[in-house]
Amino acid sequence: MNDLLARTLAMQRIEVALLSAMAALALILSSIGISALIANLVLQRTREIGIRIALGSTIRQAMLHIGSSGLKASAAGLLLGLCLSAVTLRAMHSVLYGVGVYDPTTLVGVLLTLGTVTLLATTLPTLRITRIDPARTLREE
Repeated sequence: MNDLLARTLAMQRIEVALLSAMAALALILSSIGISALIANLVLQRTREIGIRIALGSTIRQAMLHIGSSGLKASAAGLLLGLCLSAVTLRAMHSVLYGVGVYDPTTLVGVLLTLGTVTLLATTLPTLRITRIDPARTLREE
């Protein structure tokens, strides 16, 4: 009986493994994309950030100003994804086994994972702001 059950579930296990690998790849690619977007934003606005710091803005305020744009875009994406998943989960009801259609544990886990990845992908490039020298930035132009 165990052999019959193993043969029956073999294809489903392969599908789950492939789906998990694709989900991990999507998570890695999205974190790299967010990180690159914020790093590019910091690079493009180095002069503005240097002027802000020279005029009295703190590094923390500059980091919040730059990082908030990435966090806002990611929050909008999370909200849109949550709305679209609410519609899609109804259609996938027959495919799900052992999990409710609107399983709060799964949804909260996904939101926390994506939020953490977004926060890390946004925070790491904004740390470059601490290396901006306002005097050198003002001298360049």
